[in-house]
Amino acid sequence: MQVRMVSAGIYEELALVCLFFLLGIFLAASYDVLRIFRGLIPHGRLMINLEDLIYWIYVAIVIFVMLYEKNDGRLRGYVFGGLFVGTVVYGCTFSRICVPPIIVFLRRVFGFLLKPVRKLFRYLHAEGKKGEAFCEKVWTCQKKRLKKMWKLVKIGIYKL
Repeated sequence: MQVRMVSAGIYEELALVCLFFLLGIFLAASYDVLRIFRGLIPHGRLMINLEDLIYWIYVAIVIFVMLYEKNDGRLRGYVFGGLFVGTVVYGCTFSRICVPPIIVFLRRVFGFLLKPVRKLFRYLHAEGKKGEAFCEKVWTCQKKRLKKMWKLVKIGIYKL
């Protein structure tokens, strides 16, 4: 019976697939950070598109650097397969289960922590409206006084 030995090159390629599998998980997790950020702070369509553009440029650079360093820049289907499988596995497990509760939890925490700040802004806004009304009254009163004084000046000038 003859035992065949697997070449070291196969192990290197297997390690490369595992590395890109983990890279897929990492890239999907980094997009989840972006999703959590969007869940906490509402974004407009333009800002979402800009964030996605920056994210995909980041992904392209990371994949290029990894391919260049680990595989001498050679494109291999199994490398992209490992990347794809890592992303899908992460997306179907952790991302789908944990990201929505994380968003809800962080909204509640930040809502609780920012409640005094919101109350302060509401108070200042209400006082600002009251202050505007007060300033308007003062300004109206001052205008009346200035008109009276101007009338007296006019009368004094005409009498001379």
